[in-house]
Amino acid sequence: MSPMDGRDELRGRFTRWIVITAEHAQKNYLRAEKKQLQTVPLEEADVAIVDTALLSAGVTPDSFDFEEQRLAEAFRELPLMRRRILEMLFVEELTPSEIAAKLHCSVQHVYNQRSLAIKRLRERLIKERKNDR
Repeated sequence: MSPMDGRDELRGRFTRWIVITAEHAQKNYLRAEKKQLQTVPLEEADVAIVDTALLSAGVTPDSFDFEEQRLAEAFRELPLMRRRILEMLFVEELTPSEIAAKLHCSVQHVYNQRSLAIKRLRERLIKERKNDR
């Protein structure tokens, strides 16, 4: 057995490994793509189709107003700092690092407060929805 035979065997094993790895990566990518919802930007959607879908789901313009009112009430119950952070994130569209600089706190604190605020809003809205049923 010559030294070249050993190299050829290693090259063959490596080639086979790289082929299998690439095939698995391709399958994983395709699986992930299939799981994503197909969406259409609202600007491109046919208004009649959207209206029909919303009405068939029981969603009316009044129900949007009602949900908005519930969200506003839940928002008012948040502690002042969490309300301010959400306002800066979603209304003023500041980045967490910009907010941290304005509030003289860490970026991680901004992330934590955002997470806690959204969690509390979600819990409140779910609780109210269960009470309505």
